[in-house]
Amino acid sequence: MNTSSNGYVLGFAVTVCVAMSTMLAFTSNSLSELQAAAKEFDRQKNVMVAGGLIQEGDARPRKELEAIYQKQVRTQIVDLQSGDFDAGKTPASVEAIKDPKERARYRPVAVALDADGKETGLILPIQCKGLWGPMFGYLALDRDANHVRGITFYAHKETPGLGGEVDNPAWKEMWKGKTVLGAGDALVGITVKKGKVDAAVPAEKQHYVDGLSGATITSNGVTKGVRAELEAWKPLLNKYWAKKN
Repeated sequence: MNTSSNGYVLGFAVTVCVAMSTMLAFTSNSLSELQAAAKEFDRQKNVMVAGGLIQEGDARPRKELEAIYQKQVRTQIVDLQSGDFDAGKTPASVEAIKDPKERARYRPVAVALDADGKETGLILPIQCKGLWGPMFGYLALDRDANHVRGITFYAHKETPGLGGEVDNPAWKEMWKGKTVLGAGDALVGITVKKGKVDAAVPAEKQHYVDGLSGATITSNGVTKGVRAELEAWKPLLNKYWAKKN
């Protein structure tokens, strides 16, 4: 066999490429379930951090944290037209709805529970527009659906040290205790201010957080995105606000 011939070299290269492609495809398929499970666990941790059920960076074993999620988080599907929980639907059944408009009518929300199973708040999935793309996260509200319990962003492409500061625990801590309702219970949301919050101004103390230095577009995106999401969730939140009065 002439190992120096063009045919041999080409055949050898094709064989190696096919073998490597097969191995990579097999590896990818083998790891897909593990990757999906890891992604779901990361999502669960963000839900619990936003809802104040665990602290950020909680070092407890994965099984223990998953057990907390199973016990203290209940996923409900909300009909955004009526604001009611739809017990007949699941995330999977909503995904199976073919009509995009009809599918958009239903969204999952996480209900936070205490150790005794009593409802303590809502953890809303949110999407905001960042500088480099969408930012996905959770905004948690107390049982009155007015006071913020926490916020997290679990997926974004913002620049580290600038817009990426949405991940900074110190910045996220500023959200806690802020209120989304203003005078006359009008929805005002939370404003990410350009600069520092002036605590001497009541409106800023209640509804503003410090801006992200050097990241005006990201800051504005969070402000607008959170407000838009609260508006979308309004049919549900109205029911909680009515109980507050």
